[in-house]
Order: sequence, then C-alpha cells, then structure tokens
Amino acid sequence: MDIKEILKYIDCSEAESETLHAMLSYSNGVSVLSLNKTLNIPRGTIYVHLNNLIKKGLVKRGLNEKGNTFYPEEYENIIHIYEEQISKIKMAKIELDRIMSEKKQNIFYKPKFTVYEGNKFYLSVFRDILRSREKNTYWFWPLQEMLKNISSSEFNEFHKERIKRNIWLNVLWTDKQKVDLEKNSLLFSKSEQTSLRKIKILPKELKQDMGYGIYGTKVAFVSSHKENYAFIIDSTELSDALRNQFEYFWKISQKYSN
Repeated sequence: MDIKEILKYIDCSEAESETLHAMLSYSNGVSVLSLNKTLNIPRGTIYVHLNNLIKKGLVKRGLNEKGNTFYPEEYENIIHIYEEQISKIKMAKIELDRIMSEKKQNIFYKPKFTVYEGNKFYLSVFRDILRSREKNTYWFWPLQEMLKNISSSEFNEFHKERIKRNIWLNVLWTDKQKVDLEKNSLLFSKSEQTSLRKIKILPKELKQDMGYGIYGTKVAFVSSHKENYAFIIDSTELSDALRNQFEYFWKISQKYSN
C-alpha cells in the first residue's frame, strides 16, 4: 500500500498525498519554491495543497530567515488523527445499528418476497443465511430429500462457513428422513458443540418433503428436488408465527439418537 492509499483514509486527495510525500524528503522543512521544483506544479497549487494539509493536521508552518518553511506533522500526531477517524467510524456503526434496528420495528415495515429457481436455487438461501447476523436459526428439515438437491462439496462449504460465523442450527428431522451422523461425514461431528447443531426427531406421523428455516425476520422455504425452487419471505409476523410453531414441535419431539 503506497502513501496515497494510506492517506485517503483521512480524507487526503491524491494531489495532497503527493505533496506530503515530497515533503518527507526534506528533514529540515521545505519551502514552496523547493516543492515547486520537486513536483513541477504551480506554486499557487502547492499553497492550496499545503493549506489543506495544515487544516487536516498533517503539516505545520514555520518561519526562518528565508521565509515560510513547511514541515510534516510529527508521527505521533498523525497516528492520533487515524485513531480519531477509527473512533468516528465505530460510533457511526453503532448509530447505524440503532437506526436500522428501529427501522426493522417500524409499524410501516413491508414484507419482502424473493423466489429462486433452477438447479442451484439452494445456494441463494445458503448465502442469505451466512450474510444474516442471526446466531440461532431454526429448521424443519427433511434431510434426505434436501441432500438430493445439494452437492457434497457445496454442503460442506456451507457448514464450514456457518461454523466459522458461529451460526447455530436447531433442527427438526422427520423420522423417515433422519440420518446416521457417525456414517455421514457431510454432517460433520456428532458433537453439538463442534457442529453448532442441535437435532430432534419429530413424531412419526409428521411428514413432509419441503424444508423451511427461520432466521431473524426471514423464513426460507426449500422445495424437494422434484420442483427445484426456493423462496425467502422477510416478514416479522410470519417468522414469529413459524418460530412459535417450531417451539411447540421442539417440545414434543425426541432428542436425536442413532
């Protein structure tokens, strides 16, 4: 990363960065005339750059027998400018989180509906889950049917990234769709702490081929391989309703065992 790239983070233009970079070659300060010879740009333009750099706290002006002399600010003071900028960005992020959180709770919130079709429709759902901030997700998941859609490499990549992002799965499997975890490397460790996954088995009379997952205000529905589509609904009311249903099914379901 060169000095132009570094200085842009504290709002320096490319031309101002070049002027400051040229000044670093002069250990005892530099005159506008000397910068004019080094940079080969008009002295009036150099004065503009220097005044801007002074306002940004990166350059200071001195005076000797030859007139005005300009110096780069001390290293420690420049570092402090970066620290102030970092602090401002952190505060702005906190404020943005607050505003967006309030916006989600706004009474004029409008649900959003997105449909995905084709052979790789499930990848769009995977990406949306990984991009979400939700650390706990809830899945009514006919596993064997879903594995007909998803390649082993894609399934592995999703779970590796999910675990890296600390996203937990609370999963309900139908009895006929359950899988032996010890014999299926796709599903990672049987350990809940390693796989970030809790599994329960639904009562035998509950069967379905379509899966759905709840994360935050979103619900993702994923079809079987026969129909090849998925859709995501971003709706507070729907996600709350299905999460309540999920909690009921979770209570009446049995803990997974081989």
